Amino acid sequence: MTRTGTILEANGTFRKWLEIGSGEDLPIFLDLLRAGDRIFWDTHLGPLLDMQGQVNEVAVEIATPSGPVPALLNASTSTPGDPDGVIDIAIFRAVDRRSYERELLAERKLAEEAESRARDLAQTLQRSLIPPTVPSIPGLDVSAAYRPAGDGSEVGGDWYDVFQLGATSWMVTIGDVCGKGAGAAAMTAFIRYAIRGASMETSNLKKILRDVNEALLLERMDTTATVAMIRLDLAEEKPRVAVSSAGHPLPWKIDEAGRTHKLGSPGTLLGGFSEINQEVERFELEVGETLVLITDGVTEGRSGDEFFGEDRLTTYLSRTPSLEVSEIPERLAQDCVAFQDGHPRDDIAVVALRRSG
Repeated sequence: MTRTGTILEANGTFRKWLEIGSGEDLPIFLDLLRAGDRIFWDTHLGPLLDMQGQVNEVAVEIATPSGPVPALLNASTSTPGDPDGVIDIAIFRAVDRRSYERELLAERKLAEEAESRARDLAQTLQRSLIPPTVPSIPGLDVSAAYRPAGDGSEVGGDWYDVFQLGATSWMVTIGDVCGKGAGAAAMTAFIRYAIRGASMETSNLKKILRDVNEALLLERMDTTATVAMIRLDLAEEKPRVAVSSAGHPLPWKIDEAGRTHKLGSPGTLLGGFSEINQEVERFELEVGETLVLITDGVTEGRSGDEFFGEDRLTTYLSRTPSLEVSEIPERLAQDCVAFQDGHPRDDIAVVALRRSG
């Protein structure tokens, strides 16, 4: 329209409001406004257009044959201050806007409810895969911590398990399944119980890992996993320890002086190859020595282009002799999350055990 209110062109919707056909003349736009709105146009909106070139979402009423229509007016001009300039106007029925906003609010509520259900499901599944507490092992202090990636709304693939094999033997396992969601949860459960079952049949860690690998291939799980396992035999005065890994970050041993030592060798991950190779490291655990198992969510935690990395990990581990075992996993997980500004990109799992006497 012109600065004097002459409508130069209008779409069909506006003509329909006014009940004016396509070939009929349109009234002066300002005459369609109630008296108060015309005054507001002259004293505020017009000068504002001259200064800024636009006004947004001003509530007005448009006179129509069916009665006044509450509307939101948006106006702009490419030539502010030009008396011969043209003003473009877009008008939305306020009732339509309110209906649209109600629909948006309803959709947002549905999305939030769906997100909440997904988060609850993820937490329920994760609780079924992560032991709520670790069992007591005679002569050892044991603790663990788990932190899901992001906001915890998706089931991750990290897990750990601590279980008794016999009167004087125990197994500690930790692992990471490739992927997230229900598929990863199913594979995690499968691997945990496959390890438990195989561990009841043999004490040979290499055979346990081979059996689990064969089971994964037979089940055609179409994904891979990494595992680290520690078998503890407590029949002798000094606990005997056997360690083996299948493509997983290696466990650590820390002595009372804070010296750190990686245990075992990486080995082949599970579920990817029919033939796998693992090694087993054996030793006796001395009083005060600590074993720590982690998932790669610790060392591969990122802040920008920088990884949490092994240097930060070993620095932390070297200080653990001064900590209670119950503090070690939780503090490490907290440090790793803080390093990532509170938003870890991957799950974090940590298990620690120390010979207490």
